[in-house]
Formats: sequence, C-alpha cells, structure tokens
Amino acid sequence: MTKVYDCYWHGRSNASYTFEVYLIGQEFRPVAGVYVLATVVPVTGGVYVKPLYVGETQSFYDRLNANARNHDGFKRALALGATHVAVRGCNDVRERLAIETDLRHGLNPPCNAEPVPTNALVRTTLRI
Repeated sequence: MTKVYDCYWHGRSNASYTFEVYLIGQEFRPVAGVYVLATVVPVTGGVYVKPLYVGETQSFYDRLNANARNHDGFKRALALGATHVAVRGCNDVRERLAIETDLRHGLNPPCNAEPVPTNALVRTTLRI
C-alpha cells in the first residue's frame, strides 16, 4: 500500500485523530476502523485534506473496495470531487463509533446524511 500523507482532524470534543491518506482505489486489507473520503486542496506550504464523508467499518476492504459502488456516501463524495481516503485502524466497535460521531459532529462533512446537532438543539432536546 502506498500512503500519500499523514493527516489529523479534531472532533467536536477537540480530540485529535491521526489518519493515513491514500488515493481512492487503493486496495485495503479487511481491517476495522474509521475512514474519511476527502479531496486534497493545495495551500501555501502544503495541502489541506478536506473531509467530505466520515464513516466506520468492520472491514476497509469490504466498504472501500468490494462494496464501494453500493455505498451512497462514497457516491456523494465522488460527486463532490473526492480523490483520497484517509483511514485509521480501530478494532473496538464502541471506540470506532465514538470517533466517527465525534468527527462527523466536529467536521460537519457535506456528504454525511445525518444532521449534526447544534448546542441549541441539544439544549432544547434536553428540556423536553
């Protein structure tokens, strides 16, 4: 596998998560983890890996290779110019889901269908 970059993003909790970035089409092993479909934007002194979709899976191979054509988030990200996929291995399903949720709520990627709650919405929900 040919890694292109290392990158990190902060979740809503302000926790920092490090990912390895590959070109879309890279064949992955059946490893569990969190992934981000992204596009790379040149900036002064480097690049910005712009997140378009955040997900988690029991198998990078199944989700990003074998079944990518059936993945609606993958299709939406490609339509917005996704060129790269960032991966972070994680076997524990609870930890995977927590990281995915933290990143979705912190990054608000455009291709994730779930709305990201705002503080006002959370306060309103808690008062009910």
